[in-house]
Amino acid sequence: MNSKYKAVFFDFDGTIADTGDGIFHSVKYAIKESGYPPISDESLRTFIGPPVFDSFKRELGIDEEQSAFAVMKYREEYSREGIFRFTLYDGIQSLLKELKKHEIQTAIASSKPYNFILRIIDYLNFGDLIDFISCPLSDKAHESKVILVSRCVEHFEIKKNEAIMVGDRHFDINGAKGAGVESIGVTFGYGDEKELSNAGATHIAHNVDEIRNIIFF
Repeated sequence: MNSKYKAVFFDFDGTIADTGDGIFHSVKYAIKESGYPPISDESLRTFIGPPVFDSFKRELGIDEEQSAFAVMKYREEYSREGIFRFTLYDGIQSLLKELKKHEIQTAIASSKPYNFILRIIDYLNFGDLIDFISCPLSDKAHESKVILVSRCVEHFEIKKNEAIMVGDRHFDINGAKGAGVESIGVTFGYGDEKELSNAGATHIAHNVDEIRNIIFF
């Protein structure tokens, strides 16, 4: 098989793994500990994708200091229990192995803080499957997806048309567009096809096999 891409960048939540259980559990805990009433399931789903600091501000209507406290409680519970409450999507691990077999570089470009991604990769024994991690060092870093994706391109020292970003939310697609790289919007995560198409995804994939067919020819 051949590919025009030298590197593939992946979002994590909703793209490599279904992390909703751990995230929702930790968000509920933080909201309760912060003294706010429970939020709807629809609001909970909006926590997948953007920085959790921004999500607390948006969904609870609170200021930065209050959001920082909620994030602290969230991280306490996520670090203790939520971090490993996830399920890998079918075929993701084999796709990563296939990319490595064909000498295509891989990266994680996620708004999840760096230390959590590092712990998860170690837990999964994915160290030999992921070449680079581009994530904020903390929730207060406020690094956009454009910055995270651009950092991957710079790290691998490749042309923009030699890279592609895979993600499940419009944040991922917008980040790819802003960085000047192509994108694959996946519908098996937390965004639907309409969201991804409206954001301008270069390709749409409904499963991991379709991702593979887009990357290889």
